[in-house]
Amino acid sequence: MSFIDKSNIFLENECSTKEELFEFLSGKAKELNISDDIKDVIEGLYDREKEGNTVIADMIAMPHARIESVKNLKVILISLKNPISYNPDDNIDLVYSILSPLNANDEFIDTLTSIAIVAQDEDFQNIIRNSKLGNEEKISLEIDNILKMYNQI
Repeated sequence: MSFIDKSNIFLENECSTKEELFEFLSGKAKELNISDDIKDVIEGLYDREKEGNTVIADMIAMPHARIESVKNLKVILISLKNPISYNPDDNIDLVYSILSPLNANDEFIDTLTSIAIVAQDEDFQNIIRNSKLGNEEKISLEIDNILKMYNQI
């Protein structure tokens, strides 16, 4: 099993606002059977944003939420076709989103750590940014390779 399954990777996404991005994430959460409650996911993402900025690196955000309706912890990766204004001071073009059940404490912390490791690899982030539709499996495998180097999987 991959850290981020290829079916959870969306390249060249055309969202143009943070609102569209959160709507896309919540719709995919339902479509991928991560949660059956779109409204709960959107509210969870916005509630977490109220606690503090989720931009984790230059041009990279990690919107995340621990939500009652989420069945199993999953990560969704999105590359945006064009950067969007995520916060007044931050534009982003890559998104690693974590959707987690309320009780997945250790797994949630481990996932945050793994994403931080992957996001630090600037060359790989540029590969994602330049990837076209159809490269999802390659990206999933490369993320696993990076995490194996750090004994994360």
